[in-house]
Amino acid sequence: MIHSYKRVGRLVRSSVSNLGFKQAFSVAVALLISLGAFAQDVVSGKVTDAADGSAIPGVSVTVKGTTKGAQTDINGTYKVNAGSGSTLVFTFVGYTSKEVKATGSVVNVSLAADNKSLEEVVVVGYGTQKRKEISGTVTSLGSREFNAGVVTNPLAAAQGKVAGLVITQSSGDPNSRPTVRLRGTGSLNAGSEPLYVIDGVIGAPIENVAPEDILSMDVLRDASSAAIYGSRGANGVILINTKRGKSGAPTVDYSAYVGAETISQRPELLNAAEFRAAASKYKQTFDDNGANTDWLDVITRTAVSQNHNVGVSGGSENLSYRASVGYLDQTGTLIGSAKDRLTGRLNLDAKALDGKLMMKFNMSAMQTNGTFSDNRAVGFAMNMRPTDPVYAANGNYFQLPGTFANFNPLAALEKKSNTQRLQDFLFNASAAYTILDGLVFNVSGTLRTQNANNSYFASTTPGNLLSTVGGNSASRSLNSVTDKQLEATLNWTKKLSDVSTLTLLGGYTYQDVVNDGFGAANNNFLTDAFGADNIGSGLGIRTNPSLLYSYKNEYKLVSFLARAQYSLMNKYFATVNMRRDGSTKFGDNNKWGLFPSVSVGWSLSEEAFLKGNTTIDNLKLRVSWGRTGNSEGIRPLLSKSFYGPSGSYYDGSADDFLPAYAIQSNPNPNLKWEINENYGAGIDFSILKGKLTGSIDWYTRQTKDLLYTVNAPQEKGYVYPTILANIGSMQNRGIEVSATYQWLDTQDWSISSTFAGSFNQNELIALKNDEFAAADQVFLSTTLGSFIRGTSAVNFSVLQAGQPVGVFYGAKIAKIENGRYVFQDLNGDGTVDPNAKDRTYLGDPNPKFVGGLTTNVRYKAFDLQFQFTGNAGAKIVNTNNLLLGRQDGRIAESNALKSALTSIINDERTIPMDYYVESGDHIRLNNASLGYTFASKGVFKRARVYVAGNNLLLFTNYSGVDPEVSQNLAIGSAAPGIDVRETYYKTRAFTAGINLSF
Repeated sequence: MIHSYKRVGRLVRSSVSNLGFKQAFSVAVALLISLGAFAQDVVSGKVTDAADGSAIPGVSVTVKGTTKGAQTDINGTYKVNAGSGSTLVFTFVGYTSKEVKATGSVVNVSLAADNKSLEEVVVVGYGTQKRKEISGTVTSLGSREFNAGVVTNPLAAAQGKVAGLVITQSSGDPNSRPTVRLRGTGSLNAGSEPLYVIDGVIGAPIENVAPEDILSMDVLRDASSAAIYGSRGANGVILINTKRGKSGAPTVDYSAYVGAETISQRPELLNAAEFRAAASKYKQTFDDNGANTDWLDVITRTAVSQNHNVGVSGGSENLSYRASVGYLDQTGTLIGSAKDRLTGRLNLDAKALDGKLMMKFNMSAMQTNGTFSDNRAVGFAMNMRPTDPVYAANGNYFQLPGTFANFNPLAALEKKSNTQRLQDFLFNASAAYTILDGLVFNVSGTLRTQNANNSYFASTTPGNLLSTVGGNSASRSLNSVTDKQLEATLNWTKKLSDVSTLTLLGGYTYQDVVNDGFGAANNNFLTDAFGADNIGSGLGIRTNPSLLYSYKNEYKLVSFLARAQYSLMNKYFATVNMRRDGSTKFGDNNKWGLFPSVSVGWSLSEEAFLKGNTTIDNLKLRVSWGRTGNSEGIRPLLSKSFYGPSGSYYDGSADDFLPAYAIQSNPNPNLKWEINENYGAGIDFSILKGKLTGSIDWYTRQTKDLLYTVNAPQEKGYVYPTILANIGSMQNRGIEVSATYQWLDTQDWSISSTFAGSFNQNELIALKNDEFAAADQVFLSTTLGSFIRGTSAVNFSVLQAGQPVGVFYGAKIAKIENGRYVFQDLNGDGTVDPNAKDRTYLGDPNPKFVGGLTTNVRYKAFDLQFQFTGNAGAKIVNTNNLLLGRQDGRIAESNALKSALTSIINDERTIPMDYYVESGDHIRLNNASLGYTFASKGVFKRARVYVAGNNLLLFTNYSGVDPEVSQNLAIGSAAPGIDVRETYYKTRAFTAGINLSF
């Protein structure tokens, strides 16, 4: 400023010497006025809280349209260079932004708390609620919070985002579905996956929705929230709402990405030189064909994917629309696997009768063409010797004759065709009529059809021992589902006083589901030319009529539902649900079930002792109890006795053998739903003016009357050897934590981190009731790999009261002596029996902790997101190490892991033992994306380009391929936590994409 005054003095003296006195005086006054304006280019002031007048430090103060800015100090004061008439923008996390025009040198501002997060509307079953009024446990995600990259399933887009929602993607197969568990495994036979409700349609497949079409995803995590869905809400409910149109000029949104995937981790197998050295070391002889073949490289590839989605939306005040078309083309890294999907969606919203009638129409169509590879090829590739070539001298696939476990993996992939064309169509229409102010009648009808056309053909391969007995084989099948739903509800909202509001809901629902299908198989075709398109030309069906089949079944579900929601003084909230379901699936004595729930909420921050607290913005306590049912995964008619094909008999009059029929099930008139009873309490909090927000929940989830197939006591008159009954119980207990911290929020910078984690403990309490009982120990067989001696069905896991589901059970190693396992005498009887008496519990396959940490960074037009996910506490059986990580007599017949070269094990026994049980703890950089948003220009309202990666880094001590192994429980075929050999390896993906709006 001193320099400014000197310049003005020089100008005044110059003016006086050259002008008259009056003229010089006028110039001097004008310059002083200008100086006064110049002297006011520093604006200062104080920023305070509008509620209590306290100073707010850290507020971003920027001059609109410039790069000038400052922040308030600890006393809430600031100084910023700003010309007269400039507009100052005040922003701070947890407060509503404010723009103020600087008319003087001092500008004091008060900011009001931003309560939008509490006022926002959250979708709950059959309605919505303000977030601040919710007394159950509900988590909401917007489409912008989804993970980027190659995401073909909305569940993968939500991985690591919701506490208690565990999404395990253990396979890289583009046709695979992740295993989804909400608050642990809750069932043995009836299914443990949440219920999906898409735009109000119950049970719609989540694969039917392109992630780009989703507006929001709301997860009902506790029974009090899910009880409104009664017998289908036992495993939680995920509500998905798709994007809809708004009144105004049409808007076109286009998004696309192209990506490349490779295997992220693979087993370390011996190469040809190492294999020859190993054979020499162990004094094994073999026919060396001189090759150096990496068999995993032979059967895998870099997979390229592309995805496109176009959406058009717009409308008027009384009619709005949104239509979208999406196309996905995804190639698998394993040869023979691929998927392409075409989706179409049309959402219409109409108003009539002066806004009293609101109508919605939802239509979607999807066709997916899936090509499935034979995962056994992975095991074959691990077994094949690296010294053998891919092709023999005659050009055929090279095969090793006379061996038990060596098959050319490329032949297993290329000489088979396994495809499915899946078509899904859904139409839903709903109308809401406002009878009186606050009284609304809703009616909704849905028709959904799904058709799966499956085709399989294995051609004749010279020397291929995988060929069927008849040479080549084929099968075709067509399976269809027709799902009809009708729902009618009456909703009444009444403001009882200035401080209390009551909302009542009553309704009726009806669902009719028909499953229908047929199929045929045949073998020994004279030619491969027709593939699976001429099933009747094979010779096998002449002697085996059971290769033809058809089926049809139907079940119906009728429900009555009611709900009451009460709010008092904006700080006390209560919700009561009641649903009564009747299902044709269950026994004559238990057609109906009642599923109630109650939850209460108390906003402590609205009480006098916290009102106006400068640290705590919001603090709400929630307590809930509820019961839901589970009938998913249970086929119709299982409560009845029915007949089915059973061999043949000789008919003398026909002089031929004819199909025979026998009873295939026992009647159980007492068969009923599994009951899921959930107790819970939670706290929602927001502190430091919204800088830190989150929730903490505790829950106990008990599953009673477990649906399980047990041996039927013949002495009680049961004819068939097994019966489906309600026996036993299971429990999950845990804590869920969600928290978001806003590190920085200015005009240029925004940094925030969100943590979602859960701790869960599972226990099987009992597997019996007064009439039926399972064995004290139910062994769960798992196939570790085809065509490997001693591995067709190994019982690593058991179901036993007092233990977690699928706990590992086997022998313990005392020491390794001369390369042989020496097992412990666990029962102390002086005799070591590792196959029976001397066994114990070896580890829990269920993770104790699952969590995700997502960080979002924005700098001007750049955005960066990265997410870490992790598990802790789970154990894994490393079967690859068990089978291929030892030095034994098979080394010259088949390949081995590199660890076999230094292994001290020379023992072929493959029984369950603790030596191969490892920790599955890991942390993964699961997702990262970097984008840039261009300023709107020309026809573009928004344009963003980005690059993204999935499964980028893995930190673990697990010695196997990947610690994220399957958590699937399928009685008789799969158990959780077993790292089997024939696993489609996880992939690492890199994508580049674009989002346009115009």
